[in-house]
Amino acid sequence: MDRRGFLSRGSLGLAAGMAPTTVRRAAAQTTRKRELVVAQSFDVTSLDPHGSTLSNDWRVAFNLFDTLVRRHPDGTLHPALATAWRRTTPTTWQLALRPDVRWHDGTPFTSADAKYSLDRTHDPRVKAARILGSWWTAAIERTEAPDPATLIIHTRWPDLLMPGRLASCVGSIVPWAYVDRVGFKVFNERPIGSGPFRFVSQTRGDRCVLDANPDYWGGRVDVDRVVFQSVPDHARRADLLLRGAADLIVPLAPEDRARVAAAPSTRVAGVLYAGLYVLAVNVWVAPLSNPLIRQALSLAIDRETILKELWRGRGVVPNGPIPRGDAAHDASRPPLPYDPGAARQRLKQAGYRGEAIHFETTAGMIANDRAMAEAIAEMWEDVGVKVVLDVIDTAVRHQKNRQQAFKGVWWSDPTSIIRDPDGMMGRLLSPGQAHDYWRHDEFDRLAVAARRSGDESARAETYREMTRIFLEENPWIVVLQPIEDYGLQRYVEFTPSPDQQFDLRRANFRMRRA
Repeated sequence: MDRRGFLSRGSLGLAAGMAPTTVRRAAAQTTRKRELVVAQSFDVTSLDPHGSTLSNDWRVAFNLFDTLVRRHPDGTLHPALATAWRRTTPTTWQLALRPDVRWHDGTPFTSADAKYSLDRTHDPRVKAARILGSWWTAAIERTEAPDPATLIIHTRWPDLLMPGRLASCVGSIVPWAYVDRVGFKVFNERPIGSGPFRFVSQTRGDRCVLDANPDYWGGRVDVDRVVFQSVPDHARRADLLLRGAADLIVPLAPEDRARVAAAPSTRVAGVLYAGLYVLAVNVWVAPLSNPLIRQALSLAIDRETILKELWRGRGVVPNGPIPRGDAAHDASRPPLPYDPGAARQRLKQAGYRGEAIHFETTAGMIANDRAMAEAIAEMWEDVGVKVVLDVIDTAVRHQKNRQQAFKGVWWSDPTSIIRDPDGMMGRLLSPGQAHDYWRHDEFDRLAVAARRSGDESARAETYREMTRIFLEENPWIVVLQPIEDYGLQRYVEFTPSPDQQFDLRRANFRMRRA
């Protein structure tokens, strides 16, 4: 079979009669809509903001809860529950907390909540569900709440990245008294936050409903209710948008972009993802334990063709493990090469004898995952690699991720959550973290050195050396950095964020008259 046979697997076309229906819907929209329906790819699995880093969960949690610091889509950091922050010593951060905040049950927010929220993620003396890995708050030695409006964070080393960390999910603040009273299970089922929306209900496998918080300190949002609907099928999400049954869909698959952009009532908003789509590798299993095999697999991928044909050019071919737009991204490096001849040579050097390589792919967890998997499997087979392609559902994928039970390679979409390599390579590839399927003593030493350095130029040099090691070892086989597209009704004004934060606050979202 021609390895580009996958290109003939066309996208679904616009259903007959759909365009006129869309036009009639748009004409009927004469008043501001008071309910926002968001169709996303999968179900919400956790409502505890420290319970998951999955994008489907975090879209909801980010609007139920506030972080201490907020990152806007342009990457800048702004006050949130903390109105100001400063380093008073090389290892001490002092935060002034907002005084006019109340939880959804009406009780006031204080520094006791902020202290508990950080402590529950790392301090074994604090009664908490251990959810996030040690990377998130490894720098924190202890916290203090000297008065209701002040939080002090003492770090084990000078942590220049602390404000960025506090703008991520680890900086989400929860009401300690409520959590203590009802327990972790009830809190996850009926969460109370301080954010612009309040929890109403969740129907597993279907939807999660939130109502606007009328007393939100940042001002009431522009709708009365938001419904997050689980719609795994990409084409169906687009159909819902075009029929007017959804107001915003994420992700919008590349094959559906043209019809959404062409319809009179809908539009597309895209942003270059602050992360990468990669094939993570279990290097403990043969033949993937040989770095020459992993190099061959990388060299055999025609990323330009994948980008052109499956993504309609919506993205870039990466040049390493640090995405474009990140701190320490080296723009002088060339894109990752496609060289099937060199791939065959690496296989020969490795003594490859046709051992099977297991490729476990989902179908819809990330855009184009199955189509890309089929294309890459053909490319690998072209250079002589035996591939066993297994399609697994998302629940199985999440279970394998928790149990570290992948058999070979699998899709991952690591996000650079603090716009620094420590928020991606450091967060996932360090010992004990989610992608701990590979160890390299020098890489690990450099990761710690970069994390603890107070010298930005030294950190940049350290990341260049880590990139060199990474591209020799390929613990991830980097595939592409996509543009992530959102489909919206034209009356929805919303700016997507590169790091998948989904902000429905007034500064980033409103619904206007059609």
